Amino acid sequence: MVWRPKAIHLKEGTAIRGGVPIIFPWFNSGFEGGHVASKKPKHGFARNSFWHYDKEGSSDALLRYTLDSSEINADILSQFVSGPNPQFHAVYTIEVGCELTMSLTVYNDGDEPLSYEEALHTYLQVGDAEQSQVCGLEGTDYLDTVLDGDPRCNQGNEPVTFQGMVDRIYYSADTLELSDPVLQRTIIVAKQGAAQTVVWNPGEQAGNAIGDLDEGEWRGFVCVEAVNNRDCAVIVPPHDSHTLQQTLAVKH
Repeated sequence: MVWRPKAIHLKEGTAIRGGVPIIFPWFNSGFEGGHVASKKPKHGFARNSFWHYDKEGSSDALLRYTLDSSEINADILSQFVSGPNPQFHAVYTIEVGCELTMSLTVYNDGDEPLSYEEALHTYLQVGDAEQSQVCGLEGTDYLDTVLDGDPRCNQGNEPVTFQGMVDRIYYSADTLELSDPVLQRTIIVAKQGAAQTVVWNPGEQAGNAIGDLDEGEWRGFVCVEAVNNRDCAVIVPPHDSHTLQQTLAVKH
């Protein structure tokens, strides 16, 4: 179900294409004061950081990884909306079976509320993006970030299709179906702890311009992501936690 490119480029500080990048603590360049910000690195530091494998907390069917704020550069941490000295630790688990479940839990270890954006940036494998469609978002409002000003639009009664670049933030956390007629299957995407869903595919022009992809590789994936961003950012009280979870399953 989870797509990966033909070649994976491993370089410190650079995100790996494909799979399920962990977006935290801001989405894209961040959002602050009602406006798009200019935080760096893009999509936060979690997807570029080294997560520690918890051997004792893992098994044949469950992998557990951890990341602590004490390991992150102070200048990067200072970009948190909730304050310059956040104290937290994050736990990421992957449960493998007839379904694939991924969970990101962030614990606020400080004495002040912790605010952040997050996403499980899931690349789903399809036979051809232009023949695929996402069902379950009919009638839902979304922000179209392809257009200037990110206008709020409505999906109408049609499923989401992919003709040209699609980059949308839907105000829905409903369970969705990614219909793939080429591979003759449907991927079920269920979420917990999410207020939104991002749907993305770069389309032909932008997809062929992505440096770490071969020409035409953009056709092989559609991203459907459990998200909390912009006006739906998470606020965790002191000494509390929040979990973002996404479960994938296949039906033929």
